[in-house]
Amino acid sequence: MSRVMHCISSLAVGGVETCVLDMFKHFAGHTPRHEHILCAFKGGKLAETHLPAIRAAGFETHVLHRPSRYSFAFCRELRATVDRVKPDVIQAYNPTAALWVRVLVGKRKGVSIIVHCGGVGGLRWKWRTIERTILPRTNAFVFNSQSTRAIWESFLRPRVPTRVVYNGVTFEDTSDVRAVEVLPASPFALLTVCRVVPVKALHTQLEALRILHDRGQDDVRLIVVGDGPTRRDLEGRARSLGFADAVTFAGYQPDPRVYHRQAHVYLCTSYNETFSMTLAEAMYNGMVCIAASAGGPSEIIEDGQSGFLLPCTEPLPPEFCGKLPVGQSLPALAYDNRSGRLGPPLGVDPGALADTIADVRERFDELGGMRDAAHARIVEHFSVERYCRSLEDLYDEMAGQP
Repeated sequence: MSRVMHCISSLAVGGVETCVLDMFKHFAGHTPRHEHILCAFKGGKLAETHLPAIRAAGFETHVLHRPSRYSFAFCRELRATVDRVKPDVIQAYNPTAALWVRVLVGKRKGVSIIVHCGGVGGLRWKWRTIERTILPRTNAFVFNSQSTRAIWESFLRPRVPTRVVYNGVTFEDTSDVRAVEVLPASPFALLTVCRVVPVKALHTQLEALRILHDRGQDDVRLIVVGDGPTRRDLEGRARSLGFADAVTFAGYQPDPRVYHRQAHVYLCTSYNETFSMTLAEAMYNGMVCIAASAGGPSEIIEDGQSGFLLPCTEPLPPEFCGKLPVGQSLPALAYDNRSGRLGPPLGVDPGALADTIADVRERFDELGGMRDAAHARIVEHFSVERYCRSLEDLYDEMAGQP
């Protein structure tokens, strides 16, 4: 039985972190083929909500202390942890974890390093230079979608094995899958769950809401679940547009899926999503979903069958084209799986979004088949069981390679 060490940059709230912790949750109820160890470079909110159960299930966990970007104490701590764990395989998630694992562990004999690429925000020229330098210390790349692989390979052209392993949704009790049907027709509620950062393009949703209100549909409401650096700006924009009461900023929620029972439609308007776990979870719970056709959503949704995909045609707002604060980076490229287009990120036309929302509202009672198809698609193609099985197959291949 090989020892696999999973390294993530922190236990802060995020799609990658949640996916890794859900994998451990799945392994707790099954018998994995390998021995799994979790190593987080620093703590965060998820340490309180997820870590106790993982430890109670018997998994070895390590939470390191990384106080700054460059910390010699952290470097020593990571090396010492690897020496104690003695892994056969290290799988590193996030650009930060992937960087330090390869720099500090390097070509250690008997250890295979897998870089799990779940984002594209780090592919600016400095990161590309670093990636090319440490590429010989990488045994394989795992991508969370075809879109992510297309972007990375356009920059790096790695000469090591690459795999696409879609993130996996943890299936809960399905008794509330049709709970949306008991909602009243008015107000008509829209939902989005995400980090509140520019790449999510939440201003597009506010603008679509304004268009709908201008057309007389002033009972349309928007619920935003999540927190982040642009929340205050968006709250100010909602007030300036005159419908602050129509928008609810719910902030961080430990289980955002309870909001699926409070809304009719789920929105995902990001300039680029490498996968979008929150979209997959909304589909699993039988919501009608409208998403930008950029990145992962264009692979998850079958347009017109399990949801609606909107073309990305609008340039980024001028204020996004300059240098953004830390934590607000935009992707260097975006990819549309349907068209195969690889180019600068573009946004959804707010008018087209408003038109689609209005059409869904008018036909909502007729879309039961679409909600069923969305649920079935996630069960068949995007389960956490399939995700874990695919990774363990890769560990079988990688363990012990020079």
